Amino acid sequence: MAYTTVYAGIVFIEGPHPDASIICDITCDLSFKFGAQLKNLNDVKNNLVAKAKAHNANCVTDFKYGQKSRWLAIDDVAFWGSGKCAFLPENVYAQLVEKHSIK
Repeated sequence: MAYTTVYAGIVFIEGPHPDASIICDITCDLSFKFGAQLKNLNDVKNNLVAKAKAHNANCVTDFKYGQKSRWLAIDDVAFWGSGKCAFLPENVYAQLVEKHSIK
């Protein structure tokens, strides 16, 4: 199974999950945000969490993230993220939260 974490009540899976019902694609690009060079992966996840919750999702599958550099900018590096907003059945969600939550 793909690497999995839980952040702010949303399960992030770096790959597909067989029980996930896909709702839509979601993306985050912090390139054009003020202070982009000061942002980090948590800022990307916060953005994706808000989008997932707006769609009543409890999971982001096929989660990808990274940094990109820009040629014509003061802030030369920025984070981005993407994935599929999804809903996991309650029993599957509860198992993943139990297994992957920071204790």
